[in-house]
Parts: sequence; structure tokens; C-alpha cells
Amino acid sequence: MGKSPRYEFALEYVEDVEAARAFYEGVLGLTVQRYHPTFVQFEGFAIAGGEPLGGRNETELYWSVEDAEAAHRELSEQAEVALPLTEMPYGKVFAVKDPAGRARFLLEWSRQRPSEAAP
Repeated sequence: MGKSPRYEFALEYVEDVEAARAFYEGVLGLTVQRYHPTFVQFEGFAIAGGEPLGGRNETELYWSVEDAEAAHRELSEQAEVALPLTEMPYGKVFAVKDPAGRARFLLEWSRQRPSEAAP
């Protein structure tokens, strides 16, 4: 796997991305780092619309890796895979289960992500 995974963010799935964005920006004062109509990333925290990758409506934790395929090969020998390596518009992602059975997500960012860096 090479370098250790780097923590990216906790992801909350919401029904109304724009209403949630308005709350986190306007009420809590968070600054948007990346934006897409279905995904908004703040520092250490993100919100998204749609269906949870983990299949359950709970917070998902994400770490980035340089090579998702290598990380998947290595980690699948050490932990149960909760989500197989999957190609998404934003990159390659997979999940392994922690000792409590929760999915922990690892991703390799795509060079061309659909979200835009905030100005």
C-alpha cells in the first residue's frame, strides 16, 4: 500500500444538499472547499445526496490512498471487504469492516473530479 492512508472526511447523506449546505455555511460558518450539486465538502466533513455506499444511513468515514488497487489487495487480506473496489466519477473506492463491523472507506481520487474547488 505504500504510504499510510490520509484521513479525508466524514460523510453525511442528506435529503436536501442545498438546505444542508446553507445550514453548515450560514449557521455554523463552515467554508466550502469543493462543490457539486450532489456533494459539498468542508474541512474534514462532507454532505452528499443519493444512496449511501455502505447501504445504511450512517456517517461514512473516508481516507485517501495513492493506489486503491494496491490498497485493496493488501487490506482485503487483513480485513473483511464491505464494498468491493468500485470505480466512481470521483475515483476508485472500496471499504473494509472495522472490528465493530462498520464500513471504513478508502479512495483514490480521480484526476478529474466532478466537484469543483471553491474559489
